[in-house]
Amino acid sequence: MHYLFRTMVRIGLFFSGLMGLCSLSIAQTQTYPKGYYQFPIRPGLANSLAGGLGDLRTNHFHAGLDIRTEQREGLNVYAAAEGYVYKVAVQRSGYGNVIYLRHPNGQTTVYGHLLKFSDPLATYVREEQYKKQTFEIDLFPEAGKFNFRKGEIIALSGNTGGSAGPHLHFEIRDSKDNYLNPLYFGFNEIKDVTPPKFVNLAIRPLDINGRVNSQFDRKVYAPVKLKDGSYRLPDTVSATGIIGIDMVAHDQMTGTGFRYGLQCIEIKMDGDEVFSYNIEIFPNSATRDYNNLIDYETEQKTGQRYLKCYVPDGNNFNLYKTNAINGKLNIADTLLHEVRIKITDSYENASELVFTIKGEPKNPPLPVYDVEINPEYIQTDVQENTLIVKAKHYRSTIPFATYYSNGKEVKKDPDFYASETAVFLTDLRTYTPDSVQIGKTTVKTYLRSQIYPAVASSYKAEKWSVDFKNTSIFDTLFLTGQQNFNALTINNRGTALKDYISVAFSPENVPENKEKTRVYRYLDGYYRFLGGTWVDNEIKFETRELGTFVIQADTVPPKIRLVEHSKDRIRGFIGDATSGVDHYKALVNGEWVLMNFDSKKGYIWSEKLDPELPFEGELTLEVTDRAGNSTILQTELKDLPVVRKKTKKRKR
Repeated sequence: MHYLFRTMVRIGLFFSGLMGLCSLSIAQTQTYPKGYYQFPIRPGLANSLAGGLGDLRTNHFHAGLDIRTEQREGLNVYAAAEGYVYKVAVQRSGYGNVIYLRHPNGQTTVYGHLLKFSDPLATYVREEQYKKQTFEIDLFPEAGKFNFRKGEIIALSGNTGGSAGPHLHFEIRDSKDNYLNPLYFGFNEIKDVTPPKFVNLAIRPLDINGRVNSQFDRKVYAPVKLKDGSYRLPDTVSATGIIGIDMVAHDQMTGTGFRYGLQCIEIKMDGDEVFSYNIEIFPNSATRDYNNLIDYETEQKTGQRYLKCYVPDGNNFNLYKTNAINGKLNIADTLLHEVRIKITDSYENASELVFTIKGEPKNPPLPVYDVEINPEYIQTDVQENTLIVKAKHYRSTIPFATYYSNGKEVKKDPDFYASETAVFLTDLRTYTPDSVQIGKTTVKTYLRSQIYPAVASSYKAEKWSVDFKNTSIFDTLFLTGQQNFNALTINNRGTALKDYISVAFSPENVPENKEKTRVYRYLDGYYRFLGGTWVDNEIKFETRELGTFVIQADTVPPKIRLVEHSKDRIRGFIGDATSGVDHYKALVNGEWVLMNFDSKKGYIWSEKLDPELPFEGELTLEVTDRAGNSTILQTELKDLPVVRKKTKKRKR
């Protein structure tokens, strides 16, 4: 019993120590008036979340709270404070049905994935949809046209847009449209005493002289949780030079199994703070910058989202406080160095990971061979500013590689050997070789050009070209490109873009049905529609992602399956397996009818302008895919058959 008591005291002291440090570290820079907002779902009752501000999502940080709604739709959604409808929208994806309320304090609250708007707002939206003959719509009513008092019902919760399940997406934005953390406004409906969890840690070299475990490659470590709640790496990390930490960690909340983003990260080496991250506030205008702050290449390969715990080149977010080298670690000796990482959630629950880095000797001697063996194969790869060339099973008494660049030759010794492979590293800022020879084998690098950030530029090859806007890339891009018959590969899918690039491409085999042929991005056996416009035998398209692009024809029209076409209601399913549904239109006796669309299920259903009037006459439903194929269905509207209730005969 005494042992248990002492253990509890030690654990309590451990966490109180962490909380004290974190209280200092996550000092809030904004003011958060407590009580100004009320909770928008089941106010005054215990609630829970499926997502929080700063969660790592596809192409963006999550911008607010995902409030759980008992796994169902139709819960009342209340105005968090007095305000007027600044914007109301209906979207096929994204927020779905969404309301933006602007408040007297200048802030805006956002309510997404709604099932229905309350009247008279719902009638206004429906009338505008009929007036403009569109399902998707953005409306900005004049200030004061739709006012709500604090606590007034504004809508019912739903599952519309890009939602993966019923919930309310709730945001608070400041007057400059920056996202704020709603949990800082003192909602008593959410409780959390559970600390965050470390999952994986990756350590990587960040310049050409960096090594981790004697390799120029990232290495992943699995933290182990100890009985007192802290974490350790079981082994000492071996490294030298400039290195960086990427991390998978998430917050947990009491009573749920969901994973949430972290509020704060602090890293200290030998007692000195080298990096801190606090996602208290971030801008709405730069959401794709998120892809520069995670290990985008690993996310594309594995789906795991490692947050970079250093400031990458090209960053514009004000989330960091770092040492002089932007949060990177400099291992310049062969001593032991203690690293402590502390992660904290919005309620200042904290966890800590401790591990040790042992410095490696720089430039260890290369092995000596007395045989001549040609490489089994040669691989080339570009990581940031470094060209990596690997020659498998290459052996020589005088090993070297010959680089060819603009007609010049550059000879280079191996930098190190690993796994029976000679590894050569080249800083591409000095020269960009188009091919490399090792032994008797020569391979192309497909390096084409050096593209600089913040400058509009172009590259043109014989049958393809790329135009970059001044906003297209985060950092200097070493452009690679290779055309193979009707496919074009530009860099690889692990290279993140900030904004669109324009690509023009002349395939080897120009299709006869160009009007049905578009560009698709190839991903693990699947083809995702991108589009494109033909100009003679060249197709032009825009993309915000790199990788392999192919042209593909879609000649199969969309499918329609009606499940009801009565005078009271029209509903059914539409879909297109190849290019996807572009647009659809329903007419009854030539008059446009609003058909709501759940894109996740392909489900459509009618909503009358006047609910009291029955549909009369013929229904025409036309669905067109993104390749231009159309399916037109025409049918008479019918009265619903009267279903008589069966009566059971009494037994005598």
